[in-house]
Amino acid sequence: MKWAYFGFRFGKILPLFASMGFYNKPLPDWVSSKKVLVVLFFILSGYVTLNGNCFRTKYPFQMDANGYYIYLPAIFIYHDLENLGFVDQMPEQFDRKYFLYRNQGGGYLSKYAPGTAILELPFFLAGHFLAPVLGYEQTGYSPPYRLAIAISTLFFTCLAFWILAHILARYFSRGVVFATVILLLLGTNVFFYGVLQAGVTHNYLLFVFCLMLYFLDNWWREEKWQFFAFACACVGFSACIRPTEILFGLVPIGFLFLRWKQSGFSVQKLIQFGKEIFSGILAFGIFIFPIFLFWKFATGSWVAYTYEQEGFYFDRPSQIWYGLFGFRKGWFIYTPLAAMAFLGLPFLAVKENLKPYFSAILWYLPINIFIVLSWYCWWYGGCFGLRAFIPTLGILAFPLALLLQEVRKFRIGLIAFVLFFLLLNIFQSFQYQRQIMHMDAMTWKSYSFIFGKWKLSDEEKKKRDALLDYPDYLQRGKKLDEYFH
Repeated sequence: MKWAYFGFRFGKILPLFASMGFYNKPLPDWVSSKKVLVVLFFILSGYVTLNGNCFRTKYPFQMDANGYYIYLPAIFIYHDLENLGFVDQMPEQFDRKYFLYRNQGGGYLSKYAPGTAILELPFFLAGHFLAPVLGYEQTGYSPPYRLAIAISTLFFTCLAFWILAHILARYFSRGVVFATVILLLLGTNVFFYGVLQAGVTHNYLLFVFCLMLYFLDNWWREEKWQFFAFACACVGFSACIRPTEILFGLVPIGFLFLRWKQSGFSVQKLIQFGKEIFSGILAFGIFIFPIFLFWKFATGSWVAYTYEQEGFYFDRPSQIWYGLFGFRKGWFIYTPLAAMAFLGLPFLAVKENLKPYFSAILWYLPINIFIVLSWYCWWYGGCFGLRAFIPTLGILAFPLALLLQEVRKFRIGLIAFVLFFLLLNIFQSFQYQRQIMHMDAMTWKSYSFIFGKWKLSDEEKKKRDALLDYPDYLQRGKKLDEYFH
């Protein structure tokens, strides 16, 4: 496929972006990030509806997305949250049960936390209402439900960037905000998980992360403890979506630490932040409590590790290198705009009004990278790019925006690079969807072989397969045999 199929003319886009305030030049009055996000939401929703996947296939109720969603039909349709007995009655929907395990009563329990289902609830109810109106059964898995959840992922994706644009607008010109938001939405794997693989938790987490940043920014500006409490509530809820995202809590710690540092590092000054600390802990506890309540209901224990034999291994530093630069899933390989955002960190470090974000990055980013890439399956299964880092893009928006604003000497080259990365991301997203890019076995040789190809002949598929390196899912005694059946 030629790049022109996307409707882009590279030579025309360069001056277009330059005129749109990429470097502090004014945007036309009719252009705003929020308006564009609304338009994109409806355009992309139209694409998701008209491409027919929600009507022809099980999409988006496949693989992990099925495990996050299962709570809604269990509660509202089958009234069987305790055992999920309906799973065995729907073999066509649950042909793979790797995300389920047997509870003490002999029933099933999803290993995934229920937070994503909470966000999906309004859209599920809409699908439930529309199903009989459109002539479908209220099974929880018929096309109206599928489309509703696909739209919900898009909604929270665009809402995340709406919030992010609102925060960025406090520090950057409209043009820089516009460029940053569009680049992160269309130029990273956020696009893939918002448009082509809905229902997975990471874009929902991006929304929660951006909401947390909004409250923290308000707290930094107005010093009202309520905003800090709301930010900590977001941390608690993020753990209900995905327990490891409790690491979000390092971001408000980074903000609070810098405020304490600016106050002189004394114990007396720390006590002055008592309201923030107490209300933050309380709000965090309230919003994380539902996951403990669910574990108690489902397993009889207040604390449960639902991933069974899966776990972290902190003695594999090589995984960090592979996770960042390897061709199986390397973050900087498949999301090069993330690497470009790192180039903006020196600018962020000296920007006085953005120092809380630099402090938060120092607290959060190194630990998050280490924890995420210490997971035994550091490539996170079959996925496009390293999806576990999608929420991190929320805070990387700030060094990326600064890079776009400050680098003027090489501005044409920079614009060319970011636009190339944007187009490459969209193209490779469809490559992955069309199974040209393998889901988990890519190497440098296979990557270079398929680069720029829109389809493969049978002979080319054989050549590509010979260049793949399949990962070992059963390493160190992991019992994931069901994954393959």
